[in-house]
Amino acid sequence: MKTLASTLLIPSLLTLSGCGSLQPGPTETDGVCVAVTYGSDRLADVHVRLHGSATGPVLAQAISSTDGIARFDPMPSPQPDEYFVSLCSLSDGGWILDAKYLKPDVSGLKLKPLAEGDVHSIRLPRGAVRSLTPINHR
Repeated sequence: MKTLASTLLIPSLLTLSGCGSLQPGPTETDGVCVAVTYGSDRLADVHVRLHGSATGPVLAQAISSTDGIARFDPMPSPQPDEYFVSLCSLSDGGWILDAKYLKPDVSGLKLKPLAEGDVHSIRLPRGAVRSLTPINHR
């Protein structure tokens, strides 16, 4: 598996998608979930928060596990027409998310209502994740 540091050196996208995983354990049929990836790496310890409006309170939240999957339980009922998403990295892991993703009114991230087995994706521009390790140029 590529290291996150090498992934930062090539153009990448952060993608949120369904729960499929190569690892044994919960799958997309095990609830509402979102896989958090950057390039080809899944990211653990990302706090994913869903808001009903750009300035509204958190309606549902989950933290991505070591497989990069955030599992939501429970989901609000009824769900809004769309969710405004905010993200936060919870451990340094050598990287950090850009601070603009902390607020749903600035992040630009939105998801349609989620149901078991749904697959959603959000693409962030390059630079959404930055390394905390300085790169030495010789």
